[in-house]
Amino acid sequence: MKHRIVTGIVAATTAMVLTVSGTAQPARAAIPWPQIITAVATHLLSSSGGGGLEQAKREIIAAVENSKQEILNHIDAIAAADVEACTEAAVTKIAQIDSMPGSLLGPFVNGAVDCAALSNAYLNAVQDPRAADNIGKLMGVIYSIAMVAFAKYNLPVNDLLNSLIRGYENLVVKLAPTCRDDTIREYDSLGRLVTVEITHTCVAYNGDSASGTEIYYLGRPVRTIDRALINKNATRNTSRWIAQQSLPTLIPLRPVA
Repeated sequence: MKHRIVTGIVAATTAMVLTVSGTAQPARAAIPWPQIITAVATHLLSSSGGGGLEQAKREIIAAVENSKQEILNHIDAIAAADVEACTEAAVTKIAQIDSMPGSLLGPFVNGAVDCAALSNAYLNAVQDPRAADNIGKLMGVIYSIAMVAFAKYNLPVNDLLNSLIRGYENLVVKLAPTCRDDTIREYDSLGRLVTVEITHTCVAYNGDSASGTEIYYLGRPVRTIDRALINKNATRNTSRWIAQQSLPTLIPLRPVA
C-alpha cells in the first residue's frame, strides 16, 4: 500500500505579470510586433545603402496603419500625459516622413527620439504591472519610429537600439510571473520513497497561468519540464512576451565596442 504526502513549496521568483492558462501557444495578435520590431532594426543595422531604410520604413508604417486602434487603446491607458502625447504624435506623423520639409523633419526626429527616452523613463518609474505592460506594448513601436526617423536624418541608430534592449530587459524582470512548486510524494508500505511529482506553476499579474509536471521514480527522472519555458508562456499575452521574443534577435545587432 502506498501513502501520499502533499507538500506545497513556494519558489523564489518575482511577482507581476500575466499568465495564460492551458494552451502552449501565445495568443495571436493582429500585428506580430516582435517580427516587425526586429525587422526594422535588422534592416537599419544589417543593410547597406538606402535599401535598409526604405524596407524598415515600409515595415513600421504598414504595421502602424494596420493596427492604429490597438495602438491608440494602449496610448489612452498611459498615465503620463507627456508620454501619451509624444507617442500619439509619432504614430500619427510617421506615415508623412517622406513628404516632410526640412523644417518639420528635424523637429519630428527630435520628438520621436525624445519620446523613446521618455517611454523608457516611464517604464523605470512605474510600479504597477498593468502600467508597465501598457508602455511595454508601445515601446517597440516608439523605438522603431525613432530609429527610422534617425536613419532618415542620416544619424546612427546604435544608441537607440541599446536603449530599447535595456528597456526590454527591464520589462522581462518587471513583469516576471509568480511561480511555485507543488510536490506529491508516494511511499511504499515500508515507508520508502517511490515516486515524486513536482508541478511547477507560474501565474502572471493578470491571472493567466502555465504549468508542467516533472516525475521521478526511485530517484530517476521519468518526465522533465522546461521551467524557463513555463515562466515565459505564463506571460505570453503581455508585453513581456514581445520583449522575450525580440531580444534574441536585437542583442546580436548591437555593434561590438
